[in-house]
Amino acid sequence: MAAGPEEDHRAPDRDRGGLDAEAVGRLLGSPDPEALLAAVLEAADPGPQRTARIGVLYHCEGEGLLRMVAQRGVAEELLEPFRVISAEAELPAARVVRDREPLYTVPEVRDGAKAAAGAMPASPLAEYVALPLLLGSHGVGSMLLDLPGGELVEPARHRDLLTLAALGAHRLDQLLGAGRGRAGGAPDTGAPRMVPTQAPDRATLLEMAMASAGIGSFDWDLVSGRLVWDERLCRMFGIAPQDFDHRIETLFDAVHPEDRETLDQALTESLQTGRFTVRHRIRRRDDRAVRWIEVESRVVYGSGGQARGMIGVCRDVTDEQNQDEERLARKDFVLAITRAFTGAATAEDIVATMADTVLPALGGQRMAIFLRAPDGQIRLFGSRGFAPEHRERLDWISRIGADNPYLAPLREGEPMFLSSREEFLERIGDPRLEPLPGLHSWAILPLSTADGLLGVCAIVYHRPHVFSPDEQVLGAGLAGILAQSLARARLFDERRAHLTELQQMMLPRRLPPLPGLEVLVRYRPGSRGLEVGGDWYDALPQPDGRVTLVIGDVQGHNARAAGVMGQLRIAMRMQAEDGRGRAELMSRAGLTLYRMDTDLFATCCIAEICPASGALHVVRAGHPHPLLLQPDGSAAPLEVPGGMPLGIFPDETYPVTEATLAEGAVLLLYTDGLVERPGVDHDEAVAALCERLTHWGGPGTADPAPGTDLDRLAEQVINPAVSASFGDDVAVLLVRRNPAAGAAPVDTPPPSRAAPRP
Repeated sequence: MAAGPEEDHRAPDRDRGGLDAEAVGRLLGSPDPEALLAAVLEAADPGPQRTARIGVLYHCEGEGLLRMVAQRGVAEELLEPFRVISAEAELPAARVVRDREPLYTVPEVRDGAKAAAGAMPASPLAEYVALPLLLGSHGVGSMLLDLPGGELVEPARHRDLLTLAALGAHRLDQLLGAGRGRAGGAPDTGAPRMVPTQAPDRATLLEMAMASAGIGSFDWDLVSGRLVWDERLCRMFGIAPQDFDHRIETLFDAVHPEDRETLDQALTESLQTGRFTVRHRIRRRDDRAVRWIEVESRVVYGSGGQARGMIGVCRDVTDEQNQDEERLARKDFVLAITRAFTGAATAEDIVATMADTVLPALGGQRMAIFLRAPDGQIRLFGSRGFAPEHRERLDWISRIGADNPYLAPLREGEPMFLSSREEFLERIGDPRLEPLPGLHSWAILPLSTADGLLGVCAIVYHRPHVFSPDEQVLGAGLAGILAQSLARARLFDERRAHLTELQQMMLPRRLPPLPGLEVLVRYRPGSRGLEVGGDWYDALPQPDGRVTLVIGDVQGHNARAAGVMGQLRIAMRMQAEDGRGRAELMSRAGLTLYRMDTDLFATCCIAEICPASGALHVVRAGHPHPLLLQPDGSAAPLEVPGGMPLGIFPDETYPVTEATLAEGAVLLLYTDGLVERPGVDHDEAVAALCERLTHWGGPGTADPAPGTDLDRLAEQVINPAVSASFGDDVAVLLVRRNPAAGAAPVDTPPPSRAAPRP
């Protein structure tokens, strides 16, 4: 008979389950218990990287005892006390035979397998699975197998272990069932007992193993078209075995419409490769439930090499698929919040991201974040969903709860998941910390970094909420990401505050008295990371009563730009005090910058005003045109021909533009951060600014109190630019001619950027 395509002997994909076929064959033919245990270990984990395979095999004896018949990888002296154990012992090897279900040391398992701490020797069997070896309702023995590295037992892995236990039970009974003592005439103590069995053939053993693992089989005759399903496969599809009509169309009718093409393609390719494995959805006939199944099939070839049929097995992998999807969703969620936290620059930004994005995704209704202050104490930093009076209580709780012994797990980096008010009161143990009314569940996550406990994040639920193992793992991972992000953001806040303070030191803290003029300054640092800009302003009174106003912007957003700005501002003040005129002052500033050891340039605008006459002289070096708001409310740019920015050429000259500042009129000098927007034309942005000024300057809008309405105008001008958060610095200098103003110096307010909170 001609052979089909060469079989693929690659190792099975552990994530999708599967046993090593050759090892299973050796198991079924093992000559003694030692070989049986070795084959089980190899079949359970065929990977070549495993250098030590550890296991113990017990056989049920008479008088309610279990006798060790094989072991691998454990020192003999460690096992000496456990050679023979009572079937009533609380050891895992005995418990699993009584309970007839596996027992794991791994804390997170699937498919109903229990989690427990084993009583076997702690070393080297530190983490293992105990499996009962059963023939029907009778116990043959038990096996203990180590799980490498605290393995998370997924459904496919769990089914593989059950299959090995079923195969091992039959082979062990063949080897020892007729020779070693059975319960016989011993009194019935409830202990596991052996029953005489007839040694089944290999086909029977495989059939029983498939039954225990819930695997169905099929045989499809390609010549006649007849499809044969076993009883398990019929029930998997929701069809009574007697109602199955053996038509391939029945299979395709059950396949989910979106997966039919996938199955068609797999069947077509199998005729070329001789095998296929495919996972797809079906809709059961009886309850119309959608289930995922995985099909593995081989092509059967005739003597001439032509494909005559297919045989294969199917298993329901719905739970496995759902967990894969949940795992992928968790991964996407973690990546999404990581990206969100990365894009949040400050600690307050991260708290807002946590509240707006993470809290709803976790199903919580309230949130509070406590961070360690410079004095070492934990203090409330931010919250969401709590009333102001509740926030005061939260801050008070953070103070009195700092030394609560019941909160020691948090200080050690262990999260606390409290599913009810009763559990909260029981575990916290301090009546002063009784939760607010209406709160029923809490995920309290320690925010730990390499430097210790940074703080605590509490996610609060309005209803009782039982936290699944997956939610607890996700919460712990989230806490780590949040802690690292907050640590980075707090460092950012501190460095940003220092840079902003340095920049502010280079700007005038107050403007001198300017009789006849109302002057108001607004400055907002940009929001682009740790960058600081080179925007500056100044007011220089002249001996003859005139006033020289300067505004400028050094290229760049860094400490270097801020340093150049400080030097240039000081140089211009000194040159102005020497009595240089407007044009000469601008030219000398350009020469000064040109001679500096820098490749930066700067834009600048100088406006000289005579408060008595309103005479206005303006010089511009690549800077935005000033805006003039007339007393009648009209606003428009003041066209000022200018020259190149400062620092490009050493001998640049600048023309002077003459105009008049009427009594009550307002001159607006500003830097480009006020109007520049990505994708917005500069002229359109200036026109929109003039429109805002016109609305403000209309009839009935002026305030008789000097300065108050000018202050409101400044906010109206600058707030849209600041709220847009495009990152550039914004400096605004407003001047109104008012003969009654200017008797006192004008304070320059600090920038609006808040200093980092503790």
